[in-house]
Amino acid sequence: MSHPSPKILNRFEVVFSVFSLIHLSSGILPVILTQGASEGDGIDITAFDLSLIAKVSLLIYFCAFVLLALRWKKVINVVTEGKFIGLFVCFVFISCFWSIAPDKTFRFGVYGIGSTMVGLYLATRYTIKEQINILTWTFATIIILSVLFAVGAPKYGYMLSGIYPDAIRGIYTHKNLMGMMSAFATVIFFLKAIDTKHRSWIFWLLFMSSVVVTILCKSTTSLGNMLIMLTLCMSYRIFRWNYEVLVSTILGILILGVSGLLFFFNFIGTDAFFEAIGKDPTLSTRTEIWAQVWEAIQLKPWLGYGSAAFWDGLEGPSKYVELAVRAKVAYAHNGFLDILLGIGFIGMSLFLISFFSNVIKSLLFLRKTNSVEGFWPILFLNYIILTNLTEGTLAALDNIFWVLYSTITFSLIAANKNKFFDTQLELEKKQY
Repeated sequence: MSHPSPKILNRFEVVFSVFSLIHLSSGILPVILTQGASEGDGIDITAFDLSLIAKVSLLIYFCAFVLLALRWKKVINVVTEGKFIGLFVCFVFISCFWSIAPDKTFRFGVYGIGSTMVGLYLATRYTIKEQINILTWTFATIIILSVLFAVGAPKYGYMLSGIYPDAIRGIYTHKNLMGMMSAFATVIFFLKAIDTKHRSWIFWLLFMSSVVVTILCKSTTSLGNMLIMLTLCMSYRIFRWNYEVLVSTILGILILGVSGLLFFFNFIGTDAFFEAIGKDPTLSTRTEIWAQVWEAIQLKPWLGYGSAAFWDGLEGPSKYVELAVRAKVAYAHNGFLDILLGIGFIGMSLFLISFFSNVIKSLLFLRKTNSVEGFWPILFLNYIILTNLTEGTLAALDNIFWVLYSTITFSLIAANKNKFFDTQLELEKKQY
């Protein structure tokens, strides 16, 4: 029986990884299947047949399972150490037993397990350096296709009608999602540009393109997140200093930060700040939504309503939120609140244990490495926090951010188990 050529399999896996990440970022298919519908243009997107998106996702999960099976020994060695992320995903799945919409929660749980498998596959197949290369190809494709959509097919590439006219959305259905991806892309391209000696201009060009796309999205949040992340790219260098200088620097930053906040709230105020950046104090009614959501959480605080079960328009408990804010609301616009709605404080505790464990491992990994990839885990965890303050990428486990969170989690476990993990992977590939 003949076996596929190693080169063919390697190329397939790269293409599969890039394609999977683009699809799980909600790129291309949703905007095409909804025929370029925009928020506020009166078109009901639930009238479109979007089943193809789910079918492609299930195909990706199946392929990831097969590829994991090919390296089952390595997979078992890593996955057995991921107790808290495993418990969290299992808790999401079993929430169908107390969910107010069990069928919906069951499907969501399946997608959550599938996305976690994709993340596990990336972590056990590629080194962290190679993961950055895969992400570079992924986001370069996203940015280039988004520009092509905007130039060649403005019906799809722009939000030409509705409440956000002329805001670029590229291969996505909404400008905020495009902004989230392009802001994230700037970090990837920045890391590649400063790490590449030859032809670094390519990555600087991609970096500048991502900055321009982020600006054209007209998303103040994405622009702010981009600036914060680029600042963190430089700031995290202090964690490689010796402990005496590190502690003194952190204390100095904390003192300046607290002093700055006190000055801001006492002499400037939030209203003046939001007016300066062109935003209303309610953050486009987000604060009103959060207040209503918090009241709903109090009714089922420990186990929640079941993952993905709360938001069902006027048919479910979400109707009280929509009636209170007098608008359609699809999610809490805060990932942490959505987790609480879905699986309560018990589920949130499992996630927080996993998250802060990753933060500690990321900082240790940063101190132990001298390469650019040492910055990647902690930067990604920071971006997760930033994006989930006003959006909901955490609670939706069937997306690129959960895949990458799983990848980071299992990669850090692998690196912690064996400090020569990356080197071993390289040797195995050469032998293969």
